[in-house]
Amino acid sequence: MRLNTIIIYLFVGVFLMSCSSDSDNDNGNVDPNNPKAGNQLPLGSSANDLLSDQNFSNLAIEIAVDDNVSVSNSALIDLEEFLEARTFKTNITITQRTIESPEMSPYSNSEIVSIEDNNRTLYNTEDTIAVFILYLSGQSENDEGNSVTLGTAYRNTSLVLYKETIDNAGQPLNTPSVSEIESATLQHEFAHLFGLVDIGTEAQTPHVDPDSQGHCNVEDCLMIASIEFASGMIGMNSVPSLDPQCINDLQANGGR
Repeated sequence: MRLNTIIIYLFVGVFLMSCSSDSDNDNGNVDPNNPKAGNQLPLGSSANDLLSDQNFSNLAIEIAVDDNVSVSNSALIDLEEFLEARTFKTNITITQRTIESPEMSPYSNSEIVSIEDNNRTLYNTEDTIAVFILYLSGQSENDEGNSVTLGTAYRNTSLVLYKETIDNAGQPLNTPSVSEIESATLQHEFAHLFGLVDIGTEAQTPHVDPDSQGHCNVEDCLMIASIEFASGMIGMNSVPSLDPQCINDLQANGGR
């Protein structure tokens, strides 16, 4: 039987301002002698390690939350169930702590990496693979007009959610609740860490969206591109699921 726990505690950390160049981002230029190198690889590099129990039997998720926003407990429960359904991990733990808001909105990818590097505490160990999830107030610098970014997976074990943007996305009519949008965003970005679609986990059948790298072309799938930009949730009554082709891809790469 798998043991899954959600551990929530508060810790106010001091944010240290620093910069990183584009070369410090997720292009794979990491020092192999760096003990953190295994968590600083390009997106999709650890898909099999996250899905299977071949190299890591446990999964430890660290959530760092900007002190201006909060995390939906129901979204975390949904994430845990999603991970149970798609991975072969024996133990899954989720820890949550509060960090001082960086107050740097809108955020570039390099700024997100810098915030992670100054706040992340969990890294891979012998039998545990670690994932870092960052919750921020503010917005992505890629937002334009009505097109807003809810979240981004940017390294092999790292993703960011723009909670203020998610909160605003849940206000118009004909949209799901904020917690449902947050849940869909968490699962969508985690599926990118799993290598979907065709970014570390090879597509077994032709279902890659030709207009949006890393996304699925099957209507109503969790991995359609519009989920990442809020519009994909309009009119939906619940959090979308992975379609059979995406599930087949994960199963071919060590997942359930």
